[in-house]
Amino acid sequence: MKRFYRLPVSPGTQTGLSLIELMIALLLGTLLTVGLVQVFTSNSQSFRYNESSARALESGRIAADILSRAIRNAGFFGCYPINGITNNLDNSDSEYDAVRHGFATLGVSAVGSERPGAAIAGTDFFNITGVRRPGAIVKLDADMTATNSILLNDAGGLSVNELAFITNCEQGDIFQISSLTNPGGNIQITADDTAGVNGSGSPGNDLSGNVPLGCTTAGSCLSAVYQRGTELFQPFSEAYYIGNATDGGTSLFMRQASGVNIELVAGVEDMNVRFGEGTVTTGVQNWRAASAVTSWDNVLAVEVSLLVASPNDNIMDSAQAYCFPGWEDCVADASKLTTAADRRMYRVYTFTNALRNPF
Repeated sequence: MKRFYRLPVSPGTQTGLSLIELMIALLLGTLLTVGLVQVFTSNSQSFRYNESSARALESGRIAADILSRAIRNAGFFGCYPINGITNNLDNSDSEYDAVRHGFATLGVSAVGSERPGAAIAGTDFFNITGVRRPGAIVKLDADMTATNSILLNDAGGLSVNELAFITNCEQGDIFQISSLTNPGGNIQITADDTAGVNGSGSPGNDLSGNVPLGCTTAGSCLSAVYQRGTELFQPFSEAYYIGNATDGGTSLFMRQASGVNIELVAGVEDMNVRFGEGTVTTGVQNWRAASAVTSWDNVLAVEVSLLVASPNDNIMDSAQAYCFPGWEDCVADASKLTTAADRRMYRVYTFTNALRNPF
């Protein structure tokens, strides 16, 4: 049998880790942890930066698309009547609003009286008027009689108290739909002079000045007795502006003719607009701010510059300097640069659109 003997250990012999080895291990572990934290923080910041850039790009693109489409279609009134448009809305009614019901300026405008009350001070706005189809092609199914009743092939998206526009290329009428019935399979729209419902934003109609050829009852007709096949549209007056959003930020808004404000795109901080005046033969000759426009009928194009900001702060290492509006030459004159008050990401989007329906 073999025997094993344990060598005696002197009191001065070390067992386990020394203090230096432990400190080195702790140091290496700390360095590794710090490295991992730095990698995580860097990736997180990179993700936040890319996300903010994508959000700003998306907001700018959508806002530009909405406004471009609105500007291009401004002033469309179907087959525009050569004798002008008769506005039959009752301007003596308490529900009448000159901005939303007057249609004094056709196409695009930015008159001070049209400015939405919810627009942020210092930002620009513009107003668009025109007509659009009510979801379907709506035409007269029969000649009008000497009354104010209109028989249609289909009511489309039309409803009671909404505005309607009818034109035969010679005459044109804007009126409020006061009732809808369906006799004999046809939709009947009656434009009468009944006062609007208080609080509804509906002024009703005043037909007292209309005595067209073929109208047997003065004050009960539109400006013309329209024939079968004449098309109906929905007139609109919409204002685009920058307002305060419910989440505390700012957004691009649209005010409808009904007075309802709709939030369109979040993150739009500011909007600057200028208008190109000229003639159809010469084209745009001068770019002017709204206050300097000499005649809105001579506006052929609109240039819009949007300032879009990321939703989150502390994205940039320092406050960003940006050039707004986009038509400023900040390279030649650095004093035109604006330094942000926070560290959000800012982007400027500038675009120009010609009106397809200049007057």
